[in-house]
Amino acid sequence: MTTHHRLGRAGFGITAFGAVAAIIVLAAPQASAWVGNLSVAGTDHKVGCSYKLTASVEVDRLTSVKFTDNGRDIGTVSPSLLSGTVSMTWKPTTTGQHKLEARQLLISDSITVTVGEAAATGSAGCGGGLGDLLGSGSAG
Repeated sequence: MTTHHRLGRAGFGITAFGAVAAIIVLAAPQASAWVGNLSVAGTDHKVGCSYKLTASVEVDRLTSVKFTDNGRDIGTVSPSLLSGTVSMTWKPTTTGQHKLEARQLLISDSITVTVGEAAATGSAGCGGGLGDLLGSGSAG
C-alpha cells in the first residue's frame, strides 16, 4: 500500500467520522425530548385563580414529572402510558414573574408568566367562562 493510498483511506475515515458525529449532534435534542412544550392556560393570570399546566412526555412515560413555581414544588404527576401529556392545576399566590418548570429526571422545560393582583370581584374575576369549564379537549 502506498503512502498516497493510506492518506486517502485516512481522509475517508475522518470524513465518515465527522458525518456520524454530525448526525449524533443533530439527533441529540430529539433523543432527550422527555418532557417539553410546557404551557399554561389563560393569558391574564391573576393571584388566586386556577390555571392548567400541561407538558408533553414524548419518550419516557414511566417517570413522574415534577412541576415547580420559582423553584418551589407545586406537584408531581405520573404520566399515563396512553397519553403524551401530563397536566395539573396551578393557583398562583403571589404577583410578579413566575418561572414554571416541568422536570423529568435531568430534562426540564420552563415558561415564565406574569401574575397580576387578584380581581376585586373574587373568583368571578378569574374568567370562568364556558371555555374554562370545557378546557381544551385534550387528554392529560
